[in-house]
Amino acid sequence: MNRNAAEAVHWGMTMKLPTPEDFEPWVGKVVRVLTVPEPVEVRLLRLHRKAHLVNEFREPFTLIFESPETVYLLDETYEFDCGNGGPYPIAISQLQPRPGQPRLYQATFC
Repeated sequence: MNRNAAEAVHWGMTMKLPTPEDFEPWVGKVVRVLTVPEPVEVRLLRLHRKAHLVNEFREPFTLIFESPETVYLLDETYEFDCGNGGPYPIAISQLQPRPGQPRLYQATFC
């Protein structure tokens, strides 16, 4: 397997792993999160690239999403419809909330 191709092989099937390039066009834009009973919208606030170590098979990165204070998402994996091959299953965790401020969520890809 080409370690630079950002692919994973699981049970004999090749699966493309998300890369920073998949999300770059969506920075600053609203994306849909497929929740129940209905989808909610969050903004992809920023994409932070991390240092790439020699033996890593893809460039690590973090996504920061922003939502109104009234939108509360649990620390969970959701389907994010960001286009570019999505929807993507993305695990998010809420950052420390501040009263009167938008909620921030992060997703880390290693």
